[in-house]
Amino acid sequence: MYSKSNRTGFTLVELLVVIAIIGVLIALLLPAVQQAREAARRMSCSNNQKQLGLALHNYHDTHGTFPPMIILPDPATTPAWGWSALVLPMLEQGNIHESLQVGRLSLTASAATTEGQTILNQSLDAFKCPSDARSVEASPRSVSGVALGLSSYPGVNGIGPRAYYRDQGNQVNAAGIFNERNKGCGFRDITDGSSNTMMIGERHYKLPYNTNDTYTLWAGTTNASMHDSGYYGSMEVAGTTGYPMNEVDATNWQFRHWFSSLHPGGAMFAFGDGSVHFLSETIDQTTYRNLANRYDGQTLGEY
Repeated sequence: MYSKSNRTGFTLVELLVVIAIIGVLIALLLPAVQQAREAARRMSCSNNQKQLGLALHNYHDTHGTFPPMIILPDPATTPAWGWSALVLPMLEQGNIHESLQVGRLSLTASAATTEGQTILNQSLDAFKCPSDARSVEASPRSVSGVALGLSSYPGVNGIGPRAYYRDQGNQVNAAGIFNERNKGCGFRDITDGSSNTMMIGERHYKLPYNTNDTYTLWAGTTNASMHDSGYYGSMEVAGTTGYPMNEVDATNWQFRHWFSSLHPGGAMFAFGDGSVHFLSETIDQTTYRNLANRYDGQTLGEY
């Protein structure tokens, strides 16, 4: 006698329940995945700054000082090599340093060479934070028709509010490690102690609430005479603590000189002793400013 076996399957209600459970699991797991990715990006950024700090120490060992903010050309209104281009050999980028003839040629002359046209518009990994929200690799800032590659890591110029050249009389506002043309400071000049003085910070291409772009360049500045401009000059290679990091006042044009980050809650900073710290965006502003001054003698708060 032949008998049919009962065939079973999912009902519509059961299927909807399974889909709902999967949706809940994805909603629970997605933030954890995003947090893990950001943690990896933050670690990579910290490692980049650690390597930059070590490169600056090696430069100091070789030359007796840290590199100057820029090499002042003649005439001063022309583009100038920046501190980050000077440390390329210490970042295992000696081939790039040699191809560009950094120091032997001016930035303008280098940009006119075949090698310069090929290299200068690149965004080098050593100067790029993985969290940096970029839509481009090179900025609209150009030298000899070559757009210069972006960087995430400006040197610390001082308390600001804008980046100044100390040799133009800004003794107090530009009291950071990167504050002069042609002349670099040494450990002897960091009287507050290298562990209490910031050396490199973060500044990202564009923050979500601001429609304007910020151009930090690894090769140098497009105008060596502009020491506090909001658009080019010293701010292209250095930053200040004149306002809180990640300042939300997009109407203030000076934001281009400040430090910013897309790491949730703060930004990474390399200090003079080679250590790297994540500073909260809610740090006391007085402490934040004092960390950018290498010789103010002030007692620091918690950070």
